[in-house]
Amino acid sequence: MNDGISIVVAGLGNTGSPLASLAARMPGIGQITLVDPEVYDASNLQTQNIEAADVGQPKVVVQAAKLRRINPQLTVLALQERIEDVPRMLLAGAVMAACLPSRVARQFMNEIASRLGALWVDSGVLGSQNLARVNAYRPGDQAPCLECNWGPAEYAALEQEFICGAGGAAAFPTMATSALGALAAALTAIEIGKLLSGDLADSLVSRQVVVDAQHHVLQVTAGRRNPACRFDHRTWVIEPWHCRPDLTTVEAALRELGSLQIEGHRFACGLVCPGCGGQEPSFRLNRPLRRCARCDRRMVTPGFGAREQLDSSLPAEYRSLTLAEIGVRARDVVTAGSRHYQIEEAS
Repeated sequence: MNDGISIVVAGLGNTGSPLASLAARMPGIGQITLVDPEVYDASNLQTQNIEAADVGQPKVVVQAAKLRRINPQLTVLALQERIEDVPRMLLAGAVMAACLPSRVARQFMNEIASRLGALWVDSGVLGSQNLARVNAYRPGDQAPCLECNWGPAEYAALEQEFICGAGGAAAFPTMATSALGALAAALTAIEIGKLLSGDLADSLVSRQVVVDAQHHVLQVTAGRRNPACRFDHRTWVIEPWHCRPDLTTVEAALRELGSLQIEGHRFACGLVCPGCGGQEPSFRLNRPLRRCARCDRRMVTPGFGAREQLDSSLPAEYRSLTLAEIGVRARDVVTAGSRHYQIEEAS
């Protein structure tokens, strides 16, 4: 990997696709990690930074190729998956940028950045009113986070995936023009530059800027730490744990660590297809790594028998499975009691 600063761009749509190109031109950046599960379609030609030949291609593949043309010395890691499902240590970097249409995905980004102690920038657009928004956050117990401004209504509106509706898009389209997305991307890139240079005083850390492009109005507001925030604001001390997920059994992991949890995910005793009702009885994390063999819908957990943590109460029938077989991957962060470990593959 090249020497230089590593950053993450999550979401490669209306704002993220131009942001990636801007980031590739920033001095001092040696690696950009791109995260997006989607494929470009014909409707994206009018609103996103792509060409006709890119239609039908994964967003991360298209943008990674573009970044390598812009800067051949740049290391680009392309992850075609949801931000929620990426092993957390693959996201470790100086700055994380969220260009995500889903509130749930932004909540995960807030949690991941806080756990890793990473500065992050959150951007959004509202096409119907020609609005572009950028926030910046610095993790800390006394610093405001994304959820500090949330109340019961925001939590109630979080996108939920149920068996009856899984597989569809959870977020609503922004209906924003490519120009508005480019405006949000430029503002985000400028903030990334400030954060990387250490210019926090003039950055948007703990603040928000909203540009009303319709009426040429700019508004900056400050955020405060909400003592009643539901998120705990903790940054983790993460230790290495050397193992081979493809060879290490659950039994061996429990014997060494005592318990095992991956925050934000549950271990499901069986998966169900929301389309055809097909079932898969395997025991694994409910990250969307499985698709139905019959109708290609993403399979989900029905919720019954799911476990947030593996411990001594785990039935013997699951203990002989390897970590890889239950969906645990290299660079995942596993929690065991009050300690946190990154899985480093042993040689």
